[in-house]
Amino acid sequence: MIQFPPGTYRHATDRWGSFKRQCATLPEGALAVVDRTVARLHPQVIKSLEARKPRAIIQLTGGESAKSFKALEQVLVAGLSMPRSGTLIAIGGGTIGDVSTVAAHLLKRGVRLVQVPTTLLAAVDSSLGGKGAVDITVRGRVVKNPVGVFHYAEEAWLCPEFFASLSDTQLREGSLEAWKMVASLDEELFLSYSRRAPALERMVKDARRLKESVCAQDPYELQGLRRVLNFGHTFGHVLESVSRFQLSHGDAVGLGMLCALDVGRAMGITPDEVAWQVEDALHQGPGVLGRERTADLLARAKLKDVSALLSADKKAGSAGELRMILITDVGKAVVRDVSEDVWRALWPAWTQGVRP
Repeated sequence: MIQFPPGTYRHATDRWGSFKRQCATLPEGALAVVDRTVARLHPQVIKSLEARKPRAIIQLTGGESAKSFKALEQVLVAGLSMPRSGTLIAIGGGTIGDVSTVAAHLLKRGVRLVQVPTTLLAAVDSSLGGKGAVDITVRGRVVKNPVGVFHYAEEAWLCPEFFASLSDTQLREGSLEAWKMVASLDEELFLSYSRRAPALERMVKDARRLKESVCAQDPYELQGLRRVLNFGHTFGHVLESVSRFQLSHGDAVGLGMLCALDVGRAMGITPDEVAWQVEDALHQGPGVLGRERTADLLARAKLKDVSALLSADKKAGSAGELRMILITDVGKAVVRDVSEDVWRALWPAWTQGVRP
């Protein structure tokens, strides 16, 4: 059997079932990183891990604070004695998965990684694709994900009991990310979802399949093919930052998709009827927040700060040009350079909470 070096692209093995049953396969001596809230809501997590005699169990508070160099160092110190054949298991949402992915890549130049997404958002998106990152503060503003790695998980455990404890808000956030992929990659699924909302497990499997198909073609973002997965992220990250991360990532991506539809229309790339169709479906399906939320957030922001955040975005071109994913039709997207005058012209409508 071929052995893949840690971090090499490979299709992650998805395993559905209870955490206790899955944990019975975890190698002894693993390093576990667990979201504190998950540990509190699901006491069997710590008990099941302790039964496998882990090297250490590190509990972190989920959220952007987990994606700091301080949290990363805590995980790295706990894993210093791990062999290169060791396993790091990440149990939590996207931020726990992010810092754990970076740690797994750095420890011994790469150890085995198991992702256990406990939020719908992490299940449909961040727990696969190999990307992990931490944040940096620039001029008092947190810039998301400028320092990171590619390190693919060998397994993902999808445990329904974690999803059963999610709030309506958390379910909406994950659904928005799933609909993002469907709207930009698969017309047939989009139309199917628009007619009847899918069951949660079906949506997770669809989203993971779509993302996996893109990542397999461009595992390390060398060809630009993975950029399509960033639909809604450009202005979504801006809205997250100006809210000081009071706005969740999933909701930010939802509002960012509305901004991207506006930019596409302004540039003549997204037909009006397609933009209305996608926006209406996002309201009727996952329940994207209203445009008034964008207006509330941008009322606190200065144009120069938004420009600084966009110029620091990791998706910008080599000359600093803004590169966005824009929809040409349902299920089809392109990458386009967007000049500052385009989005600045949309600013008045965005700050008023209306369609341009």
